[in-house]
Amino acid sequence: MVDYILVVDDRSSIRRLLVEVLTYAGYESKQVGSGDECLNYAMSDNKPALILLDNNMPGICGLDVLQLLKKDGSAKSIPVIMVSGENIEEQAKKQGAQSVLMKPFDIYDLIDRVQTVIK
Repeated sequence: MVDYILVVDDRSSIRRLLVEVLTYAGYESKQVGSGDECLNYAMSDNKPALILLDNNMPGICGLDVLQLLKKDGSAKSIPVIMVSGENIEEQAKKQGAQSVLMKPFDIYDLIDRVQTVIK
């Protein structure tokens, strides 16, 4: 049973779209607008079951957040799907991302990737 999926993107319109798609697919989600907020959730007692993580954000970028997550003993097991308009797939997978979804993305591709990672 999935508790929730954490959606991390600095753009509120992208967050709303991702949450809407996840809700349509039957998932609970929470949304945050920064890497720091993501780390706070991931290192809390109420960890997400999955993180959808944008790369290009002000402050700490998604790849840096991913690296910090994978170094943390309590957060390293949380699966991460990177969401980016940049070609970061090779680097993201080396750092431990389960998948990379390129923007603009197909909503059914997003649902398929989420279902694959959560199973």
